[in-house]
Amino acid sequence: MIPPPDHPCWTQLVTGSKEVRSSNLSFNMLVFTIRLRYKSDPSGAALPSLCHHAREFCVKFESLLTSELEALVN
Repeated sequence: MIPPPDHPCWTQLVTGSKEVRSSNLSFNMLVFTIRLRYKSDPSGAALPSLCHHAREFCVKFESLLTSELEALVN
């Protein structure tokens, strides 16, 4: 199950305060990219958009990311 958009796990994923290990290359590239974009925006204005992007990716590929989603929520 995918956490709702307001779940803190999305912010934790984007900011890097929660590590999620994955063997899925696409997921790892997503995490790397959104964290890089987050770090390059000192104002933090991009955070909501990045959280939305991460969640939409997980919605689209939910069947391939079951272990990643479980780790993200726990």
